[in-house]
Amino acid sequence: MYQIRIEFTFDSGHRLLDYNGKCAYPHGHTYRAEVFLESQTLDKLGLVYDFTDLKDRIKSWVDENWDHAFLLNSRDSELIAGFSGVAMMRLYQFQDENPSCEVMSRELYQKTAELCGVAPAKVRLWESVSQYAEYHGET
Repeated sequence: MYQIRIEFTFDSGHRLLDYNGKCAYPHGHTYRAEVFLESQTLDKLGLVYDFTDLKDRIKSWVDENWDHAFLLNSRDSELIAGFSGVAMMRLYQFQDENPSCEVMSRELYQKTAELCGVAPAKVRLWESVSQYAEYHGET
């Protein structure tokens, strides 16, 4: 089995709606994302998938949607309303879900499959230097 991995970072703000603790407050993270692809075989060039194409597609989507954006639960009407009048504000809403590291890793997994035409082996998303969430897809 062959495996390749890309890594990149981005900055986002979020809060966890209805959370009982500090994460209920708006705050931000510098995230580190890792996307892993696996294959039993290589293409005619000897690749699982071109690193440049993989990173360009995924990082471009993250840059347009999550980087320097505020990630919110679609039910977070207070912050959505508050940010609606802010110029140069980028919001990304998760439908009825908190933008937890777990939910974000699943979303990045699904976007990778959609944009690259191949489901990743897994996506790992670091929220800090000491904690991450992974999503492996359906089994």
